[in-house]
Amino acid sequence: MPSNSIFVKAFFGKLITTTFLFCFFFIGQNVFSQNSDAPQYANAEAGWQWVGSSDGITYIPVCWENPQNFTTERLWVQNAITNTWESVANLSFYGWSQCQTNSKGIRILITDTRSNSRIGRHLDGRQNGMELNFTFRNFMPSCQAENKKEYCIKSIAVHEFGHALGFAHEQDRDDSACNAERNTGGGWKLTDYDTDSVMNYCNPRWNNDGKLSPKDIKGVQTLYGAKVVKSKGTFTVKDVLDTSAGQLWENVVLDFSNTVGGFRQFFSLSNSTSSQSRVWNFPSSGVHCYKVWTKTRFTDGKDYSGYGEGCLTLTQGKFYSFSLIQTGWNPKGYFNLKIQNDYNTKEIF
Repeated sequence: MPSNSIFVKAFFGKLITTTFLFCFFFIGQNVFSQNSDAPQYANAEAGWQWVGSSDGITYIPVCWENPQNFTTERLWVQNAITNTWESVANLSFYGWSQCQTNSKGIRILITDTRSNSRIGRHLDGRQNGMELNFTFRNFMPSCQAENKKEYCIKSIAVHEFGHALGFAHEQDRDDSACNAERNTGGGWKLTDYDTDSVMNYCNPRWNNDGKLSPKDIKGVQTLYGAKVVKSKGTFTVKDVLDTSAGQLWENVVLDFSNTVGGFRQFFSLSNSTSSQSRVWNFPSSGVHCYKVWTKTRFTDGKDYSGYGEGCLTLTQGKFYSFSLIQTGWNPKGYFNLKIQNDYNTKEIF
């Protein structure tokens, strides 16, 4: 496992709770070597990652199950998320109004319990998918003090929204010496172990005082892209399940990056979802590179892996469309992969 990595656990639907000190993980199984073309694969469960829109931004609706009488506290939470996760990554949390019966996204219940959250997109539309404590009468009563209440609410919210984006606790990593409420589970890492993570129970600063560490920022930007504040282009990749060739399902992980950063997205194809597109944005012209890993099962019951990489010269402000294709077998026994221009053109306007 390379040293640069956050963790991605296998138990995506698991309820994650907040206590005193926090850590940073991500959901899946052992992933890729960044220094080799070995077709290592992340056994990522379908549907955990919030999907980016056609403009490259990931929009996540937020609503409150019971917002009454907590106007100030709700604003503290919204500001804390705006000034942390949303300020550094290509994310947009929107809505923040009262939940309706059919509301999607993150649904927050205000309740005097130990704050907790589901992981990633498993929150989407789930009633009471996140619980936040605003009164602290029963749990953590020390946070009732006027000089602590805002601090507690903001710090806990930043941690729980980390779970909502897909991150689990840093102390659960196999390279962590922290044993505070430690759980076990495989995963793939996006950064080195981070003592200062807002997700680390063994952080000497409780919830890192509600501030993202440099590695927290690196991790969320790996998954959702760095915040783009200037004119950008988009880069769309489509994958189609080749049922005529006997493909039953295919999982894909694709990194797309340049000198100012990039991020990683997942595809998960099956008979019920035979094609998927993923969108990246890029803020500047220049050379942009990709790496892609696949695992595919065929009707013969066998699993086949694939790997590919390459670079492209893209122009700021333009829109590109590519398809993921196989170009034969590598002598090592896996598919060679590449992305190919759609419509025999470089850009789509």
